[in-house]
Amino acid sequence: MPSAARPEVTRHSAPGTRHWREIVGVLIIAVSRWASAPKTFWESDELLFAAAVKKFEPLASHPHPPGYPLYVGIGKLAAAITGDIFVALVAVSFIACVVGFVALALTFRRIVDDPDVAVGGALIFYFSAAMLVHGMLPMSDSPAIACAALALYAMTFFPDEATERTAIGLGLATSAAIGIRPQLVVPLLPVFLFVLIRSGNMRRIAVGLISFAVLSAAWFAQLVEATKGLEKFWLWMTHQAAYVAEHDAAASRGAHTAGEVASRFIFHPWGPKSIALPIMFLALLGGIALFRRRATRALPLLAFCAIHIIFALDVMDPADGPRYALPALMGVALMVACGLDVVGKIARIRLVPIIGIVTITIVSWVYAAPIIVTRHRMPSPDAAAAAWANAHAAPNTVVLYDLSLRPQAEVLFERFRSVFIDKGLAAYYDRPDIPLLAVGDGGSADFDAKFFAWPESDAYGKLTRNHYRVITLDPITPNKRFLPVRGVYQTERTVTEEWRWLAPEAEIRLPTNHGRSMTVTFGLSHDVPYEGNDVQVAINGIAARPIHVPRHGTATAIFMLPDAPVIDIVIRSAQSFAPAAFLHNQDPRILAVQLIRVVQSQ
Repeated sequence: MPSAARPEVTRHSAPGTRHWREIVGVLIIAVSRWASAPKTFWESDELLFAAAVKKFEPLASHPHPPGYPLYVGIGKLAAAITGDIFVALVAVSFIACVVGFVALALTFRRIVDDPDVAVGGALIFYFSAAMLVHGMLPMSDSPAIACAALALYAMTFFPDEATERTAIGLGLATSAAIGIRPQLVVPLLPVFLFVLIRSGNMRRIAVGLISFAVLSAAWFAQLVEATKGLEKFWLWMTHQAAYVAEHDAAASRGAHTAGEVASRFIFHPWGPKSIALPIMFLALLGGIALFRRRATRALPLLAFCAIHIIFALDVMDPADGPRYALPALMGVALMVACGLDVVGKIARIRLVPIIGIVTITIVSWVYAAPIIVTRHRMPSPDAAAAAWANAHAAPNTVVLYDLSLRPQAEVLFERFRSVFIDKGLAAYYDRPDIPLLAVGDGGSADFDAKFFAWPESDAYGKLTRNHYRVITLDPITPNKRFLPVRGVYQTERTVTEEWRWLAPEAEIRLPTNHGRSMTVTFGLSHDVPYEGNDVQVAINGIAARPIHVPRHGTATAIFMLPDAPVIDIVIRSAQSFAPAAFLHNQDPRILAVQLIRVVQSQ
């Protein structure tokens, strides 16, 4: 009798009894997300979203394409409640992590009919290194994943157990996920349509499509209105598609092999190889176990994840690989939990899965700690730099930014006029009365530069775009100013240095109120195809003795300047190379030598 009565007790037990694992998981997720919440804005996309919540202007990249209309709408609502855009967007991510965890755990429970494996798989996903770093950022990823998880949960009821309410919920969740993060249309929409059609019930198909269409029309109308009509919307999207094809799917991959690109999307989201390889092995075991179970309810989830990762590998920017791979990690996490269950059964030790899950979560937290703990306690380097400038820079200061820092300049440095550095030099190089402050994504060798940094770590390189760890504020005093006329490329930086590559023949112009002499420093990187380069400097047409610039080093020369109001300096190099041919990347430039520094003296 006791054994016969047990199913009845389970079936009618209180939700808190049946789902105590999910409740414990929610508490773990809530505490861990609070402990990993950022103190300030950090990534550029966060600031584009913040600007969009303030004023939705997709044509001004507020936010960046493809617009994220529903996320912006949710952000506006949250900001109206909290009164602070940053707090609002972080709160949205916090709630999304909790909701997403519950939805994912319930989805997994429907698939494997094992609450331990289900909750363990959801914990593995939310404690993956990439999710620990990106889950609490004020961006669209976590809300979109939560809605996708809700849609996948609804899909587990199809084709036989679904009702019209299930179909409505599926349509709304699918539309919400795409409206929050439009890139999810690629993996989610075909699975949604397949699941609906597979049900074979016309009423369910109709209400599912109608609920999807109604919500989609609402957020799409807002996007079209913000882009000034359908014609401009289409032109905007066409330009974005061309940019993705040229940059994300091509130029951003540079000389990376297909294996290196795949590693960014498949292995790096889990951390170093010591973590990622065991996880991949467990996922393989778990995938075999799911196949043997004939877990047909897993098909929508696995199809969604497979389409997403194929799309990411083919189209998306590898620099963002760990974050872009997050949706596909849901399926991997389930397979890892199943793999741990297989190992436990082979070893005949029930605690093996629990030990495995705890180990993965702890190791992932420790690995990501240099990022998530630091950002919880300290402002980001760009926010700290902006705070310093707001407190110390003169009100008429013009901030000159690297292109990667445009969102930071617009939002964090909004007190000042901000201009892209080359446009700013063109406008103000001959205006000594205007203070110029360069904000750089990286370091500088200038003695008067100020640095704001987070600690270096392997996690930063693997889990982020590797930007914004070091931010430089460099006053461009009148004696350091010049106008790039031709053959002078944009500023590039490492965490300790900055330079501009020059074409074989380049030209700069000095301010009218220049000094009596000029000190110029040239350099060469380690990967040039020659051991050194001879550079000749001509001042107003009069050539000086050539300077030899060694590879791995720098060369400095001092030149006396004529007493003339206009001084044009032409720099000719004996050798040059094409990075596209030599380094096998897609850099179209012809490069000769690096211009490190130009300083005038009286």
